[in-house]
Amino acid sequence: MSKDTETPAPITDAERRKRQEAVNFARANVGLEGFNPSEAVEQQAARFVAGEIDRAEFVNPAR
Repeated sequence: MSKDTETPAPITDAERRKRQEAVNFARANVGLEGFNPSEAVEQQAARFVAGEIDRAEFVNPAR
């Protein structure tokens, strides 16, 4: 989804669960390295899980 897209396509419950599992896995990995995600990253993660942004926007928000 680009920034030009007005309304994101809704995601399925299965996709939402998959995204939540991916975010939880990433959070656990950085935690094992001794880091904590910033509040901004957590907010982006929540938007990704909710389907407001796609993977590309979540991974590289400056695009």
